[in-house]
Amino acid sequence: MSHTRVLSRRFALTAFAAAAFLSTGAFAQTPPPTFRLLTFESGGSGPRLGATRGSGEQEVVDVHNAILALIKAGAPEIKGLAPVPPDMLSLIEAGAPSVAAVRAVHDAAAKLKASGRFADGPTHRVFYPERSIKYLPPVLNPSKIYGAAGAYLRKNADGTPGTYDNVEYPSFFLKPPSSMTGHESEINFDGLLTTGVHEPEMAVIIARTAKDVPVGKAMDYVFGYTILNDVSARDLGEGKHQSQGSVISKGLDTFSPVGPYITLREDVPNVGNLEVSANLDGVRHKWPVPNGNTSFLTFGVAEQIAYLSERHTLLPGDIISTGVPQPSVPLKEGQTVEIVVEGLGTLRNKVVSKPAADHVKFPARKVAKD
Repeated sequence: MSHTRVLSRRFALTAFAAAAFLSTGAFAQTPPPTFRLLTFESGGSGPRLGATRGSGEQEVVDVHNAILALIKAGAPEIKGLAPVPPDMLSLIEAGAPSVAAVRAVHDAAAKLKASGRFADGPTHRVFYPERSIKYLPPVLNPSKIYGAAGAYLRKNADGTPGTYDNVEYPSFFLKPPSSMTGHESEINFDGLLTTGVHEPEMAVIIARTAKDVPVGKAMDYVFGYTILNDVSARDLGEGKHQSQGSVISKGLDTFSPVGPYITLREDVPNVGNLEVSANLDGVRHKWPVPNGNTSFLTFGVAEQIAYLSERHTLLPGDIISTGVPQPSVPLKEGQTVEIVVEGLGTLRNKVVSKPAADHVKFPARKVAKD
């Protein structure tokens, strides 16, 4: 083979290898961190609609202050955008054009700051370091919070199907919206109990009114996803009638930590395959049953929405916590629990027991023994 032909062959092989390397995306532009929505407050400002990217690596943008700053700067991105409502529930109700406007405002504000043409001030502040804000529940006033019970496949020790594997319908209970608290806030036993359990769960935010929705169309009613810790009491004094259910033991104030963010439906293409885990005091908890993934849901997200919408009218902002994938784990005063759902972030809360100074515990009535 001639020297010229050898060089030509080497050049062709090099070009082929380079093309293959490029096709793998090695030189492709890294996609930006995932877009998030949140509700926060800072310095007693009251609830603010926020947006960020990633999971705390980037600053939080005050959406409405960002709009004012972009107008003042004459930013072209602000023109023609849909109106942005004042709070998360109103944003959910407004729909896709307003949500797209929030994303555009966030990215335009970040671009303006990066250009060096923007200086944040003490009034109408736009950018907040993640650690400087108080996280609130992303949706402050949902009409309903559902919890799913027995929602994950659980095999017995001998490998046979578990109790909840072969059931006709999913099981749900209601948690009062007053039980919500935010990321980095406290779970308060309030002097009423000594032991609770934490239950790491992926939660769904409903986008629009849903009634009698078929399974095949149910995902069209999803606004986004968040994380919920379905805290439950284990030694709480309560009534024994079967009608009481779990609304008391699971509905205490602060017993529904939720957040930190809402991740939009279109940014979570694999909701049926997300790892779910928990850390206690910084150590990952290892359960005996390895089903910590949403792929083990007995009834998937679409089926849960269809089932509930056949029985109740679901409203924008309603939350469906899809169930705990692992056996419940004890939670005690002084512990810090982190719930991690792949692609959705980390929800962190510390457990305390702080009854009000003037609290007088309800006395249990003496019951005569036979």
